Amino acid sequence: MQMPEVGTMNTSQLDFAGGIQLLQGVEVTVVLPVILAGICLIGFLGNLLVLVVFIHDFRKGEISVVNGFVVNLSATDLLIVLLCIPVRAVTYSKQSWTLGSFVCKTVDWFLHCCLVAKSFTLAAMGQARYNYVLNPPKFIHFNPKRLIGALLSVWTVSIVLPLPHMIFTSVQQYKGVDLCVFEVPFYASNFMNVFSKIYPTVAYVIPVVFTVTCYTKTMIRTKPRKNPTTNPRPKSKRITLMLVCVSCAYALMWLPEWTAWAWARHSYGDGHKPPPGFVIFAQVFLYVSSTVNPIIFLAMSEDFREGIGSVWAALTCRGPRRAAGSRSPKTGENGAEVGASVINSLQDLETLSPTAKPEVHKDASGRILPDVEHFWQERRNTTAAEEHDPIPWESEEKKIE
Repeated sequence: MQMPEVGTMNTSQLDFAGGIQLLQGVEVTVVLPVILAGICLIGFLGNLLVLVVFIHDFRKGEISVVNGFVVNLSATDLLIVLLCIPVRAVTYSKQSWTLGSFVCKTVDWFLHCCLVAKSFTLAAMGQARYNYVLNPPKFIHFNPKRLIGALLSVWTVSIVLPLPHMIFTSVQQYKGVDLCVFEVPFYASNFMNVFSKIYPTVAYVIPVVFTVTCYTKTMIRTKPRKNPTTNPRPKSKRITLMLVCVSCAYALMWLPEWTAWAWARHSYGDGHKPPPGFVIFAQVFLYVSSTVNPIIFLAMSEDFREGIGSVWAALTCRGPRRAAGSRSPKTGENGAEVGASVINSLQDLETLSPTAKPEVHKDASGRILPDVEHFWQERRNTTAAEEHDPIPWESEEKKIE
């Protein structure tokens, strides 16, 4: 499998955008699109499930900074699955560009926006986890404004940093066939040489090193100590280990794609370009990483599995819950109202002084009279006869006199 030669004398760098084109063979035009379609389906279902579970937890009040970054990570994977993988599948199937100039200029730029956003999100998640372990959880307050500000900063940098992918990408014709290519003219060769060194370092190397440092400090912080009262809970260790697995899986699965990207930008001549087989493998491996997040959560998080169960219960029992919630609290059939009244009663009892005594009513002879306040409230609108009184204590009093 040879890389097609479409270079011209007016360019310093030339590469395909949106997938390699002009290749022949059933393994590229049929098998590869089917594989990408399967990855797209699995990634869509898995990341959608993660979003539904975490949004359901947010509605219940279970909110944290780490969970917010996980939602952003899954949403980014969902964007890659829905907007990037189908473009690659169509390109490999057609072996030419049929999606127009706008998609050609933005396809690689958008993919790298998502990759940079995921790198910075993983780094921010590692820092947030370290802060959570460093300080007792009761002293950590969730601030949605700070989380939104952090996410906006991440996406702003992610949109600006890969802009050269949009500037130098265009649709060109080669032997009557439209191709989407990344072409750097000679006047921009010095800029591209600097950019091709700085961009992978900022977008991949620095975030990975920062994330590894944060989780290393977190694991050192959570080592067992002699004092059992200061040991972290096993659940906290599992969560940290799960986040470490997520970050390591992403870093390792992105490595071939960044290697192929740097190789293509620093190669001189067609003989030094990365082979098409390696480029295709790197791209497929990159897209598989968008399905890893839900699999790791499902395998290592009991809370995530319980969240799936609660979401399923909420979906299947929506009708009965609404019917129960529409019942009047006076009937005593709504368990939530009964529980709330019991809690309020307990709270009222806790406010009483230990030396306080309930008020006792006595008659002229010193006998204690029963409390009939609730009795008269229930009989206020009734017309029952006195002989049918269920507690005729007034008649008994007259007889005693």
